[in-house]
Amino acid sequence: MGTKQDVITDIFNLCKKRRDFVFDNTLVKIVCKKHGFGNPFDATKLDDTSKFPQILLDEDYFILHLGEGRHRFVKGISNGFHRFEKIDNKRIFDWKYRKSILNEFDTSESNILSVANN
Repeated sequence: MGTKQDVITDIFNLCKKRRDFVFDNTLVKIVCKKHGFGNPFDATKLDDTSKFPQILLDEDYFILHLGEGRHRFVKGISNGFHRFEKIDNKRIFDWKYRKSILNEFDTSESNILSVANN
């Protein structure tokens, strides 16, 4: 069974060969099937550079989601991903979580507001 990195590598090579770095979910599904990768909807989701295939790191590209099932390889990883600075241990403290009225609502937005409030 292929990996997400195998799928992205193939798609990148296809796009590079045709000199068009825009691709769609139809191509993703075809390449996923070729590699036996079971979830084509997850194939283009690369949350951090540790999940990038080597070819994207070497050639300095990341995937931008254009919407409506379209994606583009974009040059310049540093334009799409930030490398976080090391946090000084002196600035780390123990944070005590307190429940608030917003905890009763089980939505992502309310949970974020609850955390921000605390």
